[in-house]
Amino acid sequence: MNIEKNISELLFEHDCVIIPDFGGFVCNYSSARVQRQKHQFYPPYKRISFNRNLKNNDGLLANQVAQVQGISYADSNRIISEYVSNLKKDLNSNKRFVFNNIGTIYLGEESNLLFEQDEKVNYLPESFGLSVFNSPAIKSEPIERKIEKQFKDKTTIPSREKKEVVLSGRKTSRYFVASAAVLLVAFFIWIPFQPDFIKSIDYSSLNPFAAKEQPLYQPSESDQPDPDTDKENVGRLLAAANDTTRYLNIVIDGRFPIVVRLKEDATAVVKTKKKDTHTKYRFHIVGGAFVISENAEKFYTKLIKDGHQASIIDKNNLRFVSYGGFSTKEEAIQALDKIRAVQGDAWLMIN
Repeated sequence: MNIEKNISELLFEHDCVIIPDFGGFVCNYSSARVQRQKHQFYPPYKRISFNRNLKNNDGLLANQVAQVQGISYADSNRIISEYVSNLKKDLNSNKRFVFNNIGTIYLGEESNLLFEQDEKVNYLPESFGLSVFNSPAIKSEPIERKIEKQFKDKTTIPSREKKEVVLSGRKTSRYFVASAAVLLVAFFIWIPFQPDFIKSIDYSSLNPFAAKEQPLYQPSESDQPDPDTDKENVGRLLAAANDTTRYLNIVIDGRFPIVVRLKEDATAVVKTKKKDTHTKYRFHIVGGAFVISENAEKFYTKLIKDGHQASIIDKNNLRFVSYGGFSTKEEAIQALDKIRAVQGDAWLMIN
């Protein structure tokens, strides 16, 4: 009894054919495709897969066998049962079973059933008469090759206008280079006759590797005094100053020291010949600058009483009273930080 032929006939009309106690063949539509490696074209077809969980008898295969063989439905189920029993024995012994014109079932690892469809038969009725055909690859030349062939035997003759444009462009560039050269030569000839211009050049700034001396103090925006500072407070400080004071140190908000020069007194006071005990030092921490010698002497005496090695330095018609002199800048800066804790407007002078 050829059960496989009955299954094949049912696959043309149905999308699922179950073999009782074994499994079912399930069909799905698959569109036309092209295999580019072999240049083959395939029409639409039914893709067949196998599902071993479809084991319940739906009567479709048994009814088909009964009608084709002219037997009863019970006899048809008996014949199918014997066919399934022989199919399982053959599969266990050979590890594979071939369904003619349908496909091959393999016994894989862990007793898994694998199915491979036989693509020689197309079970899609709409694709009847359509078969697989080959189409050789079409060789087409690239567009660059076609253009090259068209202009291969042709010679390009530049137009007269193009020649004139090229020549005029070359002449213009030559004139420009010549003019720049003349201006450069004239500049170098003019420089020796301008000594003031040469002296005004700062050659040290032309050296990119020269270290630039940084100022001891650079005021920032936060160090600038508030323009809305109360003017009455400054007026009180000026009124409280002695008549002999010529320079007044005003500290605003405890942060901004301002030195104010008062109106000079007509009475001149002879400066005392105080020896500059620290003139040998280059760096001095100055606490005040005075025009009146008497004021300088008073401030000097006060510093001596406080334990400082004070000195008076006469320079630029002023008497600078120093807390002390230092040989190196580092020592002076360290001492300046301590002195500013007492007098915030003290500053460093390089003699």
